[in-house]
Amino acid sequence: MAGTKKVVYAAMLVMLCLVVSACGSGGNGKNAGASSGGSASPSASGSTSPSQTKEAAPEQTKPGEKIKMTLMITSADNPASKEIEGVVAEHFKDKYDITFKPWDGNNAEKTIKTTIAANNPIDLTQYWPTQMETFVNADMALDLTPYLDANGGEWRNSFLDRVIESGTYNGKVYALPFSAVYPMLIANQDILDKAGVKLPDGPQSWDDFMAMLGRIQEKTGVWPIGINKDWAAWVPRNNLITIWPDDARMTAFATGKTPFTDPLVVEAFEASKELYDKYVYPGKGALTTTLDQVNIAFKQGKIAIKADVNTNAAQSIKDSGLTNISIGSWPTKGLNYVLGGSDGYFIPANAKHPEASIEIMKYLTSPEILQMRVDKGSPVTIKDVKSDDPNLALYSKDAGRIEPKEIINVAPQFMDIVNGKMPANYIFNGKSSLDELEKVRRQVAAGGQ
Repeated sequence: MAGTKKVVYAAMLVMLCLVVSACGSGGNGKNAGASSGGSASPSASGSTSPSQTKEAAPEQTKPGEKIKMTLMITSADNPASKEIEGVVAEHFKDKYDITFKPWDGNNAEKTIKTTIAANNPIDLTQYWPTQMETFVNADMALDLTPYLDANGGEWRNSFLDRVIESGTYNGKVYALPFSAVYPMLIANQDILDKAGVKLPDGPQSWDDFMAMLGRIQEKTGVWPIGINKDWAAWVPRNNLITIWPDDARMTAFATGKTPFTDPLVVEAFEASKELYDKYVYPGKGALTTTLDQVNIAFKQGKIAIKADVNTNAAQSIKDSGLTNISIGSWPTKGLNYVLGGSDGYFIPANAKHPEASIEIMKYLTSPEILQMRVDKGSPVTIKDVKSDDPNLALYSKDAGRIEPKEIINVAPQFMDIVNGKMPANYIFNGKSSLDELEKVRRQVAAGGQ
């Protein structure tokens, strides 16, 4: 059990804290002026055989010869994913001669771009759907939209609602997610019932969230929420993503163009401070509370709601021993987004055999393969998987709301301060704590880090 928790916890930290910054210099905006990027269309008959992209130079195979394919879909140290490699190889053994290359997140972008530039692309690769702009803008990614929409949208409809949006750029889909990681709320419904409140099915506004916590405190005397010290930064980070009136303002801040003196930035931190001042267990010392301490208090009924990560939800609920549980979305200050990341796949625009790559991608996102991940306790992004856990679909319900653009990705100093020191710095020092961040912003704007 301890080993499982450590793996999940490490994965959460990578996805929620570091995955965005590891993607190199290509940027992470989803609304930039991306070009069409290697589009292809199914044939008129409705099958999913595309026309070749301009860049593609199909390799010729002799009759009866298996097509050679190179996939980069698993990291060397992930036993579960290595098992999937074996299943894929066995499934296509009579059709494709597949070579697997290990996937390394730190070097993935460079490796993929190098093979594309050499016109010897990897035929299908793992990558973060929310971080595809660097490939889309360079016309390096195959447009998957026509394949998803072929046959009455059969493939598209196999995914949970909205999850495909994580890999969608200017209305076209360039990557498909198989899993997503983001913060969520788990509640002891017995306590919420005593307070006469419930977590909504969809996103909850910050004001409604705070009002709900106040009612829990007033009616039950229980601490409304527990947040372990390592996840405290989720509060200001998500506020800084969602507090803006529109995507343009959000992007301006996330790219370092908006000063930390902006009233909305201050409001985001003030809201975080108010939450900790009023409602976070155990009051004094809330910023140093460990995950184990929060979990024990939740199990003992001392906390009504606890912050958690969706990939850990099933195990977390099981460990609590509670049977009357409800699951809610992380609250938003306005825009309908949540911080986080996702894992998925894409196909280079100049893949030698795009039809074969699509066939393999369909298999990788099929119930047969993704059921293997579910059986190991991981939520996935498609519908037709089975689990004894009735909440399985709820663990991925906000995958389509993930917004990757964050100020922490502009420079490592922002990551260190926002993710490492907030909200504690603001709670203890107020607005003056933003001076350090503004100084960094100005240095970056002037061309220095």
